[in-house]
Amino acid sequence: MSNLDEIIQKLRDVVEFENAHLKKGQFRPLKETTEVKQKCLTELNVLVSQNSSGEEGVKRSTHLEIIRELLKENEFLMKSAINTVKSAYQQINAIRNREAKVGAYDRFGKTINLPDSQGLRKKLV
Repeated sequence: MSNLDEIIQKLRDVVEFENAHLKKGQFRPLKETTEVKQKCLTELNVLVSQNSSGEEGVKRSTHLEIIRELLKENEFLMKSAINTVKSAYQQINAIRNREAKVGAYDRFGKTINLPDSQGLRKKLV
């Protein structure tokens, strides 16, 4: 196995590790993989530019395509996790805002909710 094949395999292992942890919702181990993945990609870029011909080049491009698909899945999983966190923040803010609202009535007697503000706290006589 050449150095290029070793780097490709190492990169694939790292991406598969990330995907497995993303699927489980375990994000702490991903801190460690970022540096390793970046190092592999840098080395891979140098080695591919030097050795990409013949049958071995086709074989490697197949492996690189698999890694590309794994990275796309990785990206999707990360975006999903980020969207989940954003959604949770929005729900917390909605609950917080609901508690801070002041009730009022429109001209037909229906209840309307207005955001809490200083102007609504003053009594008009």
